[in-house]
Amino acid sequence: LSSYLSGATPNDGLPQIRWHQTADFGYVPNLRMPNTFMAVAMDLCDRNSPFGSTHPRDKQTVAYRLHLGARAVAYGAKLTFQGPLPQKIELLGDMGLLNLTYSQPIQVQRHNKIFEISCCSDHQCKWLPAPMDTFSAQTLALNVKSCRDSLAAVRYAWTAWPCEYKQCPLYHPTSALPAPPFTAFITNQIPGYRSKVAK
Repeated sequence: LSSYLSGATPNDGLPQIRWHQTADFGYVPNLRMPNTFMAVAMDLCDRNSPFGSTHPRDKQTVAYRLHLGARAVAYGAKLTFQGPLPQKIELLGDMGLLNLTYSQPIQVQRHNKIFEISCCSDHQCKWLPAPMDTFSAQTLALNVKSCRDSLAAVRYAWTAWPCEYKQCPLYHPTSALPAPPFTAFITNQIPGYRSKVAK
């Protein structure tokens, strides 16, 4: 889905639709949806589209991303058809960082408040911005010092309007495919613990 302009109030509805489109895995193909693929369009927002912001006029980019997935999944072509997702999360509590290691190379185009962390105390959680800190060709560190309690989860692009047209922070460097939105639970608070993305 493309971005949705619904006014000034935050709305998790569209990201939830994006999430459920993947059977709650955050990526496809997966165990419930084999032989499928996802063409991400959340960075193709179109504020002035006469058909509504979820229907961008840039159909060429949508078609290009769809054709990449079809070639890879249906025809077995060896090519990159989906943007990078983190495959490992490492909490560096003593440094106040959350380190994300991606399954593919990443290109960081800009820094903004697109990452959030769930900070919990006494069974009450709230989402806080997690600024991007350092990054390399395949890793990205988030500053999580704003959470002085228990860090429960991290999410990326979890808004109805995460970025402007082709201006999301993370892309694959050669294919120019955007990193998909995700939510990952952090199940162990031991500093340095490595966890796979759970959701």
